[in-house]
Amino acid sequence: MQNYYLEVGKRLREVRSIFNEGTKLSGEQFAYLLEETGDRIRNYELGRATVPVRLLFALYNRGINPIYIIAGEGSIFADNKEGKKFKKIVEERSTFDKVDSFILKAAAGRLEQ
Repeated sequence: MQNYYLEVGKRLREVRSIFNEGTKLSGEQFAYLLEETGDRIRNYELGRATVPVRLLFALYNRGINPIYIIAGEGSIFADNKEGKKFKKIVEERSTFDKVDSFILKAAAGRLEQ
């Protein structure tokens, strides 16, 4: 059973890594937004405690699929209005980051010439 809690914690960390419009939050920031304590979030992420329903519900209301967290199945994004909006923001951010990275690499290449 401990392995299960570790897997859930791993998926929760993954959610935290995109929770700020596609960028990572600290555990404390993530906890604050979800009205939890940093210690609780750490315990969930490390598999020391089960993720409570209230947290799954709070994440769902912000566009995260609770089934993904619990079972690792389906999309990380909930199939609700918030999930669709969140997915779009993350995808746009990802595209922006790729373009930004390409531009920086191209600029660095020109500077080396």
